[in-house]
Amino acid sequence: MKFTYWIIIALLVFSATPLQTRAQSRQSPHSQQLSNCLDKFSTCDRSALNVQELQVVRRVAQDHSFLECFNGFSDCDKKQLNTEQQIEIARENRDQNLQNCLDGIGECNLARLSDHERQDVALSARVRNLQGCLDGMGECDATQLTSDQKRQLADANHDRNLQNCLEGLGQCDRTQLSSQEKQDVARATSDRNLQECYEGSNECDRSHLTAMEQRQVADLDAHRKLQN
Repeated sequence: MKFTYWIIIALLVFSATPLQTRAQSRQSPHSQQLSNCLDKFSTCDRSALNVQELQVVRRVAQDHSFLECFNGFSDCDKKQLNTEQQIEIARENRDQNLQNCLDGIGECNLARLSDHERQDVALSARVRNLQGCLDGMGECDATQLTSDQKRQLADANHDRNLQNCLEGLGQCDRTQLSSQEKQDVARATSDRNLQECYEGSNECDRSHLTAMEQRQVADLDAHRKLQN
């Protein structure tokens, strides 16, 4: 890929006589007209330019169009591109379409893909679906999973539920826990409640404390009152 934009600008700055007025406080009318033509957003009178300047303006306009087409901008004018640039844009569009299909994001035209690419896209979709199922986030189509993957999903759901129960966060279904796991969750819940009581939290439930723990919490409360 050849970009001539900055080369052209350098040539204009250092070799084009009209542009050498940059050191002056005001541009000459001709220099201003050339600047307008180089800036596609300004009104341009090409009849005021000489042959060399017209060539430069056309090259700059072509480079602008190439960058707009390459980046997928809506104002892309493919008619201004040469054959090499059109081939480059077509290749970029094809690569972008393939990437969209692989990522499952953006517009994806499967008809533009080869058989091998469609296989890769299908595999990517299966992997993405499995990851979404295992993470418990995003879309998950369990019907697309193999028997082994369904077992992995069941294990992942069980582990996620156990973690929620242990941390006291999120949805917790204790009916899904084993006897040992229920004991672990009860112990974690008791420890968390005791810590909240020690810290004087409003979340403290003293009814779940032992007699010794209640005396310890009462002593801490008395100490805090003395400090205040």
